[in-house]
Amino acid sequence: MVNKELEGQINGIYRLLSDAYTGNWQNRWRDTPYLKDALDEGKVESITGHSWGTMEFWFLLRRVCPNLESLVSSVEVYEILLNHDLGETHKGDVPLYRKINGEVDDKMIERQGVEILSEQLPDTRRELLGWFDEFETEIDRVDKLEILVAKWIDTLQGNHFALTFGSKLPEYSKPINSILQIRFVPYTNRLIQVLEERGEKEAIKEVKEIARYHTELIKARGINFDTSKLNV
Repeated sequence: MVNKELEGQINGIYRLLSDAYTGNWQNRWRDTPYLKDALDEGKVESITGHSWGTMEFWFLLRRVCPNLESLVSSVEVYEILLNHDLGETHKGDVPLYRKINGEVDDKMIERQGVEILSEQLPDTRRELLGWFDEFETEIDRVDKLEILVAKWIDTLQGNHFALTFGSKLPEYSKPINSILQIRFVPYTNRLIQVLEERGEKEAIKEVKEIARYHTELIKARGINFDTSKLNV
């Protein structure tokens, strides 16, 4: 016989996962023109696939960023990345291309999605909602390094997917540049700013090297990326 309290928790875990599997076929990048060819060819990225991609990105990058890695709990970074889009499981993702063209992404609906998924796991729910609220805080108000690193990795991976599978990218330089200005540029700058406030010179060097490489990759794809506000 399973302990009744433990049985309730295990049941909650199984139910959350049963629901979360929906993320495997909830795809990103809808109506993003420079990814249309890839999507038509079946090269899709699900919400679950994106979460895996961000975790893999940090798994690999932290090995070349030992100073940055030493300043954070990588376990917490992984857990934040794993769950950062959990609220999109049923709501779906609103791609940045659609956001810069006026579509509103209701984060309260997304938060409610997290609440519903985790309703039978009160302790886990508090942790998930805490991360959600921190992750959705305006970047200039974020000080916690685990959140800053997770947000930075999230945008690096999203950019990388588009750079890898996108087509006719130079034709869409203007909207892509707009997206970079609202994500990659401020997220990189804020991470560097907080590291500067803490006097972490070696970690700053690592972040800047990756940001420079990322920038060169963007430009190599023919995108007219305005780096005047990128502090690297």
